[in-house]
Amino acid sequence: DELLRRICDIAWNCVGVVLRVKKESISLDQIQSQRFGRYSDDDSITSLFEFNVHKISARHQSEPIKRVLCLTDTCLVERDPNSYLIVTLRPLSDVFALIRETANPQMFSIEYINGDIRSYSSTDRDAFLASIMDGVRASGNIDVHVKMNHSQRAHRFTPYYARVDEEVESQHLKFLQTPPSHWTFNEAIIRFNANCSYSGLTHSVTQDGLFAENKEKMIFNALAAFADRDGEHNETNDQHLEQQFQTLRRLVASKAGFSSFTANPRFRECLGLKVVRSLKQNNDNVIHSAIDMLCALMQPMHDDYDLRQEQLNKSSLLSSKSFLESLLDVMKLHVDRGTGALVVSSMLDFLTFSLCAPYSETTDGGHFDTLLEMVAAYGRPIFRLFQHPSLAIVKGAGLVMKALIEEGSPEISAKMQELALAEGALLR
Repeated sequence: DELLRRICDIAWNCVGVVLRVKKESISLDQIQSQRFGRYSDDDSITSLFEFNVHKISARHQSEPIKRVLCLTDTCLVERDPNSYLIVTLRPLSDVFALIRETANPQMFSIEYINGDIRSYSSTDRDAFLASIMDGVRASGNIDVHVKMNHSQRAHRFTPYYARVDEEVESQHLKFLQTPPSHWTFNEAIIRFNANCSYSGLTHSVTQDGLFAENKEKMIFNALAAFADRDGEHNETNDQHLEQQFQTLRRLVASKAGFSSFTANPRFRECLGLKVVRSLKQNNDNVIHSAIDMLCALMQPMHDDYDLRQEQLNKSSLLSSKSFLESLLDVMKLHVDRGTGALVVSSMLDFLTFSLCAPYSETTDGGHFDTLLEMVAAYGRPIFRLFQHPSLAIVKGAGLVMKALIEEGSPEISAKMQELALAEGALLR
């Protein structure tokens, strides 16, 4: 009691903090069971899936230490493989970005909103990244994304956990159209990505007021700048191409950017050519960012969306059979090789928005039937995905298979049943 009283006195006299001492005592068992605070319940620490990794840190410079990375409903848990005790627990809402290293094919890093960076290596790197990105987005953190370079903290005006104000967003939108004299266009893109959320612009609608800026026009002009400068970037490197697609994804996630895909034919043509070129880059980061941007055009990411505009966007994207074949060929190539989990995951999202209920309600009937037959022709690779280590890919493949059987012709359903027997799968 004397010790507690002196602690309270010193806290008040020296720091000005009032410490309140509870009369009820706390047992050691209570401390152990509640040491993770509100994440101490079973749902927060029970693993949905696990991956064996090696953790790379300054404390273990001699050699990486073995860890088991587990994804739960709300947390990313790091366990000791020998005792299975929890070493680290972090909420999924604290994840800022996932870094897929290009120099090392097994290394990846996780950036958190407080600035911490944790690096790991794993033989199933892409499968883990696909799973954790799906889990983080499902938990409500829709700003998480995968990229090949670490975030440039010096380029951002606010901490990672805070969104930038309207003035910063507006200035960076203007810089996309007219970069400062000492900046290149790629420099403007990098700084725009560093300050604007991956889920879209926070201030994308014109506010009421006499001198309010026209946000829609600024977004249209920024997208038009990509079409105007497209010829300059035919020989761009993979890092810049990935940054460009992530900028486009941020812009089309807004209502004005979503509608500009059909309102501006020149931008639509430029975007299609850029995606086709990216598919030939043979870089999973670039292809994933390109398809993820297409998904943002298929399914609106903003509030108060227009179903008619969604139908127009889908019709434009699904109208070219050769374009769809090139996307499906990339997916089939990775499935046959057992690689590119991020690319496969983003392609399954694309097919889900096109073929699976309730998203398929805005897909044109003719385009729906054409894409359904094209996917059915690739039936065997889809069955192989049911044995993928990433549950996100297994779930996506299940949704696509369900659409093939329920919406396809009797011939397609019969073919899927034959392939199920050949691949040892059970269709319910």
